[in-house]
Amino acid sequence: MALRSLTLIFLFFCSHLFAADTKEQDQGEIIVLSSNAVVNNDYFANGRTVEISGTVNGDVYVLGGQIFIDGVVNGDVLVAGGSIEISGKVTKNVRLIGGQALITGQIGQNITAVTATIELSPSSTIGRNAVIVSGNTDLESRVGNNVRLYSSNVRISDGIRGKVTAYVGQLRLTSKVIIDGALEYWSNKNALVDPNAKVKGGVVHHPSFFYEFFHSKLLKGLKIGSKLAALLMNFFYSFIIGLVMIRYFPHRIKRTIKTLNAKPAQSLVAGIVLLVLLPITMLVLLITILGVPFALALLSLTVVGLYTAKVFSILWLSTHIFRALEFKKHRRLYFSFGLIAYFILTTLPYLGPVVTVAALLFGMGGAALSKVDKEEKESFHLTKKDKSGAK
Repeated sequence: MALRSLTLIFLFFCSHLFAADTKEQDQGEIIVLSSNAVVNNDYFANGRTVEISGTVNGDVYVLGGQIFIDGVVNGDVLVAGGSIEISGKVTKNVRLIGGQALITGQIGQNITAVTATIELSPSSTIGRNAVIVSGNTDLESRVGNNVRLYSSNVRISDGIRGKVTAYVGQLRLTSKVIIDGALEYWSNKNALVDPNAKVKGGVVHHPSFFYEFFHSKLLKGLKIGSKLAALLMNFFYSFIIGLVMIRYFPHRIKRTIKTLNAKPAQSLVAGIVLLVLLPITMLVLLITILGVPFALALLSLTVVGLYTAKVFSILWLSTHIFRALEFKKHRRLYFSFGLIAYFILTTLPYLGPVVTVAALLFGMGGAALSKVDKEEKESFHLTKKDKSGAK
């Protein structure tokens, strides 16, 4: 089921397919599935405004600016939009990404939401679990099992039959709250719990270790030293990665520097595109069960890529700066000087963030374009060789 859902999402976002038997009225960019329509298949929709009032005996996949679902979905709902409102009935799971979300209907199983703000009203019910990542969360619905929250501000005001786990800035429990399990939360502030609220499993508060550490009177005078230590650790880590790359990947470095020399503007654009697409790709993968391992793997590769990207940029600039000194055979030496100069620049106010971002973008873009150029050349030579053999 997870593989099927992932495949359908991919086809939807890439090709904008629509189910052949949907009885919808296309009014410009407004997609409407009327209340008397029945779709015995998965339903796909993409528009500025999408309204689903009918019955869908399958999964629903929607991409739009405003999304309204007040019909019946006998399957899963996977949506992405600016404003999302679900007031109908979903028999299985809801997974959504949006700016604002309002849930007033019934969800038979689980909800997973990534939003700026989300409100689950008193009229709504969640059959099983709720996982919410949001700036502001207003949880007034009944939840049949556990709740996991990652939010800046959270307000809970209804019954939860399982455990509540929260990583929050501020947490409030109203007098209507009845939590059958425990409440365990991580926050720098104590939760605001009404005296009439009931938490049968007890409340466990975990203050942030780093908050207490850096705000203790003993260590207030050591903040500068802590920042310096972090800077030195970052420097030595980058230095080690650079030496490893120079020793074991000299051809990759040479190709990337050549690409940056030939295509600096294209490399910058490619770096910007990668920096935008990578988080979106990881977020899309995270909303599917099957995609979580791939998202974590992509996150690991991205972290490594961020360090290697600045190494490419430093070597590229150092090559130009030290070319007059004929350091061609001393790449380690001018990399060391370039790295020192880079970290000095990053400590400067205003200029430091610009240097950091520029090194990241040029390095990522140059490395990506050099890889594409290499594959195109190999493909060209292989095709040429095949033609020669055919003759």
